[in-house]
Amino acid sequence: MKHDARRAHVLESLAELYLRLNGYFSIRNYLQHRVAGFGLETESDLLAIRMAYQVEVLEDGRHQPHDSTLILPPETAAIDCIIAEVKEPSVEFNAPIGRPDGSRLIEALLRMFGILPQNAFDDGGAGRQVAADLHSLVNNHSWPEIPMRDSIEHRASFRMLVFAPQTARHANERKHIDLQHVLDFVRSRMRPDEPCARYRDAAFPSASPWRGCTQLIVEALDDFHVHGQVDFRFDDFITAVLSRWHT
Repeated sequence: MKHDARRAHVLESLAELYLRLNGYFSIRNYLQHRVAGFGLETESDLLAIRMAYQVEVLEDGRHQPHDSTLILPPETAAIDCIIAEVKEPSVEFNAPIGRPDGSRLIEALLRMFGILPQNAFDDGGAGRQVAADLHSLVNNHSWPEIPMRDSIEHRASFRMLVFAPQTARHANERKHIDLQHVLDFVRSRMRPDEPCARYRDAAFPSASPWRGCTQLIVEALDDFHVHGQVDFRFDDFITAVLSRWHT
């Protein structure tokens, strides 16, 4: 598939919105800088964190629903930290993560969450062990479950998650979240009539409270809704969003 920077931007924005609707705070396009010289060691499409007891309650008392495919069971009561990639060609992480020293890069990502104390990354510490375990898991050919490790002591879970379509290479062998599923969940939560009021007045689209690529996503969802299109496919939706992209 030919690389399209706009398409990649839409996919990452959609995944970020999905995480937001499930109660996560996210950083998109997190860059890991080299210690010396110019450039990067690697980058992560999304870093996301969700507190154990997060809930979003509407004015009428209704709780906004979460996606059980993503959210950890409530009995875990753990802070959930996610290192995520959004990939169309293959269910995988960037090449530097898979290299022999990739656990060092994962350690740097774990430090960014600020859950584990600095001494956890000393030899024999919980942070170093979590990073080594995650590195081992993502280097396996098969992932029966989303690669994950807990730190019971710190009541935290750390997951390495790939968002990808079912057509991606390794989609059958590696547990991931399907981008069509992401779209379906976002659509169900962003309907203009239920459970929230309209986000914008159709007569004044420029007054949208949304910004950037997310605004294009919301407008495309509104347009599908207005035309009674409920079960639209992922590729049709991305095409609709890109058609609104004016440079």
